[in-house]
Amino acid sequence: MVGYPINFGASPGNRRLMENPLYVKYSNSTYGAINAIDVKADLNAVLATAETAEIVFYLSSLLRVKALLV
Repeated sequence: MVGYPINFGASPGNRRLMENPLYVKYSNSTYGAINAIDVKADLNAVLATAETAEIVFYLSSLLRVKALLV
């Protein structure tokens, strides 16, 4: 696939994403326990490269879901 859909999805075998410290940090939390300010701070610290696109889209999807829950 070229690019990423707006609704993020990852294959279960995607080790690069699943082992990313930011993925591990948030994937063990409920949406209610995730602080959007923390996600934004983490997102601000991610380099803007093609290699970080997956984690950027994951963090962005967390923020979109958090916004739906307000």
